[in-house]
Amino acid sequence: MVSFLENYWLVLVMVALVLAYIVYLVINKRWKRLRIIANKLMLQAEQTIIGTKKGQERFEQVLTQVYLLIPVWIRIFVSRNQFEKILQGWYDLIKDSLDDGKINNSIEK
Repeated sequence: MVSFLENYWLVLVMVALVLAYIVYLVINKRWKRLRIIANKLMLQAEQTIIGTKKGQERFEQVLTQVYLLIPVWIRIFVSRNQFEKILQGWYDLIKDSLDDGKINNSIEK
């Protein structure tokens, strides 16, 4: 077994790197899909939950729905609190692009 590892260590490293890259691409594609879904759900929440001071309620609804769409194997690595921060970042980007059509940090936090 040791001689096998000594002879083929470079091949094993290359296979591990390729597999890691494939996993990275799968996760990245999932994040893009989740972001698109989250954008649609944010718009839907804005339209369905009417009233002032309802921002946190809208955010919680979108957070719950999108977090449940994350595959379980990704949820192992991303907690709900971490995803809440990611979703807030996505919301900030949307809000920034809506004020003047550009993502240029022009909103006030």
